[in-house]
Amino acid sequence: MHLASQRNSFLFGAVVGVIIGLAAAYVGWPLWKLAIMRFNQAQFADLTFDCDNAMRGHLLAKQRLVGSPSEENSDALQAAEIGLLDCQDYDLMRKKLLRWGLADNELSEMSLLAIEAKGTDLRDVIRIHEIRY
Repeated sequence: MHLASQRNSFLFGAVVGVIIGLAAAYVGWPLWKLAIMRFNQAQFADLTFDCDNAMRGHLLAKQRLVGSPSEENSDALQAAEIGLLDCQDYDLMRKKLLRWGLADNELSEMSLLAIEAKGTDLRDVIRIHEIRY
């Protein structure tokens, strides 16, 4: 009888432990994500901005070369292609944040916050989102 009482007590403790653990995980997961976002926002913002500028510079250099083929424009395109290495750093950090539990929506939010932080007025925000052809 005493053994059955101990087993029931252990089982009750295990069930209570699982319930408390699940509740802590339910509350802790959003807090974990928020902490990851806050801790990495500044670096992610810099990488987002650098990659965006590199892609824009590459597109413009390509368009200049197509519109006016020259050695100078060809060299400018090669330089712009090297600038795309900034996008590799951005992509690596993005994958690290995904691995740490952030979803695409959280990464999109971080990107929008980065654009807002770097854009001092509406014209800067428009310029960041705009692609010229």
